[in-house]
Amino acid sequence: MKNEHEELKIRISGLSNGVHEYHFHASPSEVGLDEAFRSPVSLDVEIEKSARQIYLKSEIAASGSFTCDRCLEDFEKTVASSLNLFYVFSDAEAEQFDADEVRVIAPETMHLDITDDVRQSILLAVPLKLLCTDECKGLCPHCGVNWNRETCVCCETHDTDPRWESLKKIL
Repeated sequence: MKNEHEELKIRISGLSNGVHEYHFHASPSEVGLDEAFRSPVSLDVEIEKSARQIYLKSEIAASGSFTCDRCLEDFEKTVASSLNLFYVFSDAEAEQFDADEVRVIAPETMHLDITDDVRQSILLAVPLKLLCTDECKGLCPHCGVNWNRETCVCCETHDTDPRWESLKKIL
């Protein structure tokens, strides 16, 4: 296993055919992530090189600090993703793959720079609805109490909107 640091570039010129493994650690700023991500991005990369193509398979992990959409508390979450790409040497060869999974490179390419693909993969792995836990109870809509830490009595004293009464009968 080869260790690479600082840049997310893999030297492919002179690389023999076969399987090669790499491990990367990069700071979030080197990958182009914002300040929500504070710890290093970790990548385990496996490259399978043949005469006609290069197949890259990687597992990516990055830890970030987010705000819960229900209770507004800050929490840490590890975002994990996988990245699978084919690198081919002509447009004709690229047509046999999904456009999102293939990159056309020149035969004289010296390095594969995977920085942008890693950043996009991490950002796409961040859930649209960020929750501190799946069981997060959120905030009281009347007094703002965090129901994960305490209960309030104000919800019992507020009248329910009569338009919702027919829904209560269903339960």
